[in-house]
Amino acid sequence: MMPEPPPGWLEWYQRILRDFRFSPEKDVEAAEILSSFMSDKKCLRGELTSRLSQARCVVVAAAYDTVGEEARILAENLDASVAVVSADTATTPLLDAGLIPDIIVTDLDGSFEDIYECWRRDSTVVVHAHGDNIERLRQHLPRLSERIEATCQCTPRGHIHNFGGFTDGDRAVFMAAALGAKKIVTIGMCLTCSVGKYSAALKATSPEWLAVKRMKLDYAHMLLSWLAEMRRDIEFIDATTAEWPLPQGFKKKPLKEALNNQHTTKRKRNTFG
Repeated sequence: MMPEPPPGWLEWYQRILRDFRFSPEKDVEAAEILSSFMSDKKCLRGELTSRLSQARCVVVAAAYDTVGEEARILAENLDASVAVVSADTATTPLLDAGLIPDIIVTDLDGSFEDIYECWRRDSTVVVHAHGDNIERLRQHLPRLSERIEATCQCTPRGHIHNFGGFTDGDRAVFMAAALGAKKIVTIGMCLTCSVGKYSAALKATSPEWLAVKRMKLDYAHMLLSWLAEMRRDIEFIDATTAEWPLPQGFKKKPLKEALNNQHTTKRKRNTFG
């Protein structure tokens, strides 16, 4: 089992603090709020590890514009051996395609009502704490009870985890890797493309916001290259239909080929329609 945080993560975290001028004190404050909320909650690391490590394939859905069509392909080819992890705002197009992800990784800046609907339908929600989402934590956490886990980007204390990663998309990949995934397939991920419509939804976009978002995507690209270099025991595949320079260690395949489900039984639990 990988340690928390993964070796080398805190050095990356110090770079992030410096380059984005984030407050480490605010990160700690947010982590303490979330950890306090989780103090009477069951730790789900074992259950999440069981689901992700036993899956033949873990699909991580990020929020680039192509994810809607890719979610429809995923819904048509999903089987019981595939675990689906949604990165925050990707939850809405997955839901639109009739998919309920096994796990949602979120800092709560997407559509909470869509996240809540999936949670109500048995998704586990992994909530992330950082200095910019303290008010969202206070607003939304009281609506969640069971099937919730917690992460932070600073040193974890109490009932909170740090699996590494920065944005919701790359953090979902880091979590899957830390918890035993053998094959990780990304969809809706184009870290060198323009900011997509799902990522920009519900945000007060401005030139300043877009510049920071661009920096975050650049960091996500670097971090995924670092992860793939560390974890050569994992097969990393990008099945996003957009063409982009992949992180080092990732391969490109069409989603149907990446899922490779010719001899498996269609799954019903996490789809509806």
